Amino acid sequence: RRAWAYLSRVAEPPCASLATLVGEFGPVAAAERVRRGDVPEALRVRTDARRDVDCAAADLENLDRRGGRLITPDDDEWPEWMLMGFGRREKPTSEDHPPMVLWVIGPENLADVSQRAAAIVGTRACTAYGEHVATDLVAGLVERDVAVVSGGAFGIDGAAHRAALACDGVTVAVLAGGIDVPYPSGHSALLHRVARNGLLVSEYPPGVRPARYRFLTRNRLVAGLSGATVVVEAGLRSGAANTAGWARSLGRG
Repeated sequence: RRAWAYLSRVAEPPCASLATLVGEFGPVAAAERVRRGDVPEALRVRTDARRDVDCAAADLENLDRRGGRLITPDDDEWPEWMLMGFGRREKPTSEDHPPMVLWVIGPENLADVSQRAAAIVGTRACTAYGEHVATDLVAGLVERDVAVVSGGAFGIDGAAHRAALACDGVTVAVLAGGIDVPYPSGHSALLHRVARNGLLVSEYPPGVRPARYRFLTRNRLVAGLSGATVVVEAGLRSGAANTAGWARSLGRG
């Protein structure tokens, strides 16, 4: 676990060259190579700034205190089938790769939930009508035993999570920072309820603060952990539209 936790922090995800190294040598040997700088030049550039910083033990202790777990491709809970769609395009982008690990809090099994999940996303500045539509849509999905995935944001995301919880359904919030950094802070109570009844998921280790580029990285994971994505109110160049683009590229529009 410590090797996986170290690798999770040493490069900004997703990092295809680091994943290749792990695939070739395994997590323990890969972590040692990164620490020594014994890696290809392209990967050295990605890891040099962080390779001497080993917070793995502290990260895992922090996670354990919060009742969370670190899920890796070695675990039965790893959502392998849902993540297989990444990297299949003729010309994959730097973002078109699955996460290396997932930091998770919650009682549900991620592999099981993701295979019956739909993403509900939309604008933060939603109208009352948009919130009503999202709420009704989620109620119908929960009635059919569909789990609801979203990003925990204000607006449509929050409406989707609240509606799922109100119907005693399962909801998953995919975060753009560490799972111990509730964002937005105004949704701290909501995200706590999600963690208690569903799942909080992030590919970022504890303590990592959300940033604009991390929201875009997070969007691909919202789509990747869902069999379908529904956009309720969004601009053409919005984060929700970005999530829909990922869903299309994964064949799950």
